[in-house]
Amino acid sequence: MIRRTLLLTLFVPTVALAQTPTSLPSPDLLQRARMIQRKTSRLRGLASRRRVTIGVMSRARILEYVEQKLAEQYTTAEIEADAAVLKALGLLPATLDYRATVLGMLREQVAGFYDPRSRTLNLADWIPIELQEPALSHELCHALQDQHFNLKRLTRPIKDNSDRQLALAAVIEGDCTGVMLEYMLLGQGVDLGTMPDGMARLARQSMVGQGSDMLRKAPAFLRETMFFPYLHGLELMQQIRSRHPWSQVNALYRRTPDSTEQILHPAKYWRRERPVVIRSGRHLPALDGYHLLKEDVLGEFQLAQLLEPGVSRDVAQRAAAGWGGDHLAAYRKADGPGDPLLIHLSSWDSDADALEYVNALRFVLAKRGFKPATEPAEVGVLSRALRSARERGSPAPRAEVWVYADSADRRWSVQLEDRQVLMLGLAPKAIRPALQQQVWQQWRVGGRRITPSRPPAR
Repeated sequence: MIRRTLLLTLFVPTVALAQTPTSLPSPDLLQRARMIQRKTSRLRGLASRRRVTIGVMSRARILEYVEQKLAEQYTTAEIEADAAVLKALGLLPATLDYRATVLGMLREQVAGFYDPRSRTLNLADWIPIELQEPALSHELCHALQDQHFNLKRLTRPIKDNSDRQLALAAVIEGDCTGVMLEYMLLGQGVDLGTMPDGMARLARQSMVGQGSDMLRKAPAFLRETMFFPYLHGLELMQQIRSRHPWSQVNALYRRTPDSTEQILHPAKYWRRERPVVIRSGRHLPALDGYHLLKEDVLGEFQLAQLLEPGVSRDVAQRAAAGWGGDHLAAYRKADGPGDPLLIHLSSWDSDADALEYVNALRFVLAKRGFKPATEPAEVGVLSRALRSARERGSPAPRAEVWVYADSADRRWSVQLEDRQVLMLGLAPKAIRPALQQQVWQQWRVGGRRITPSRPPAR
């Protein structure tokens, strides 16, 4: 979900850190690195246009500059806003120290990085070069990407669309993870395209199994978001390499993916199925006294993560697979902190996909302790009516508003209108009907307004 660029800043090796003083590598290390660079260049089919500056850094020095770059790119308020929204969505525990957790995960995982700004590859001084050779091929692949495709452009934070940021990271990391695997298999007559299916799933199991204790104990959302660019990006590269040479991958940089949906379902990328754009429009009168905390696009991958606590992984992924587009806006009262009020409008590929998403949401909210506070049509009844309407060729039935409350009377509402789903999180009861109506009136889905068929439930 929300600004996954924070995680990308920390976990993507192509992070653009400031120019960093490094120790000079030994002549043996430099010679080894040059050899690896030549082999990686031939393997990937990208000519090396210039030598890569190589330095050696301590773990403390690397972490110092990662923290420095984090502070340069994101204010404390932005990081706190991310944490507040993630917690309101149930993706992080309420008491978690978000920044400290992410930095702690990094502290146990970091092993060097390539810096596009200074065009420097910084190696870890605590790991023998023999153990770094595959990872060095990975980082030198990033240097080649930078020379041909401009990584500074591709790794620039997209603060209002974390879904697209994840998709770009999947291209960058999937590319170099695939190159690294082929590098390790040189001389064995196997390449990425002829590897057994499920290689990415095995890689994920290995990452979790060999990861640090903190990584294994981290909230599933942080862990899965960290893995996404490497594993789903690798699956994309494996599919391309099963039919094409590495040169076909270059097309992904000329026309970059728009969403994680295009990473998870590559056919949608190749046939140019772009996300539906949802725009929030002007100020909503019902939110007088509130200020906008942040806006974002969640996308298919992060919506699946949202659903997974309430249903199985397979069901969550299937329910999220009909995603067409979404927009999230978080607001907070101007006179204090408190939980943010969330507005999330999503568009789905079909009315059945929208209904499947709504049904999964019911289980998620129930798992979080929110009980039905209204008695509209049951989802099962609506599903049967939908099937019957399809068979008769009639318009799809419209849904009332489902409202859920917990013991503290904090409320969520879900409204289904054909292929659109409006979810309001933690909106006070007094303003919720007016807020629902104003969102439908002002927000635009694919350039048009959606008019609800029924007045909002109180």
